Amino acid sequence: MNLNNITNYIQSICENISNVLDVDVTLVTNDLTRIAGTGVFKSKIGESINEDSAYSEVLKTGESYLIVKELDEKCSNCTSRAFCKELADICTPVSLEGEILGVLGIAAFSEEQKNNLLTKDKELTQFVKSMSDLISFKLYDMYDQEIKTMSSVEKETIEKAIKKYGNNTEGMKKVAEALSIGIATLYRKVKKYNLR
Repeated sequence: MNLNNITNYIQSICENISNVLDVDVTLVTNDLTRIAGTGVFKSKIGESINEDSAYSEVLKTGESYLIVKELDEKCSNCTSRAFCKELADICTPVSLEGEILGVLGIAAFSEEQKNNLLTKDKELTQFVKSMSDLISFKLYDMYDQEIKTMSSVEKETIEKAIKKYGNNTEGMKKVAEALSIGIATLYRKVKKYNLR
């Protein structure tokens, strides 16, 4: 499953969060590529981010992370520290079925934004986690629909073949042959789709 399949949706989520919270928002995939962003991050969509970043830490641990630049050890070791303008971040993993697909982050670039993040860090962390879950649900739903569609195509194909060749023993052998599947597989699929 790949977040790149729903980038427009993710960008919309980022923009809505940004508008409501007055912060910049970004989403970075598990290969550290930024695929969505607002404000400062928008011009950096498509770029890779530093492997020393806190986002990388979130990918490793699977835990949400609050970063305060002047206090965080991870920031002091980051090779991008000299030109990083972020004062504070809340990052949370975007996970689906146990796999971390990326990191959703909100960033403060002013003292006012930083103070807002820090005074409501628990609430905002939970909010960002909820938005992360929303992204995961959208991706799951898309894949679920795709699987249902493939199942529907398979069922329809078997139905057409049965209509063409019949459902007696000889007809079913021809159906299996036409579909390039074994006769036992055909009968399992007939039972699965309740085609009798």
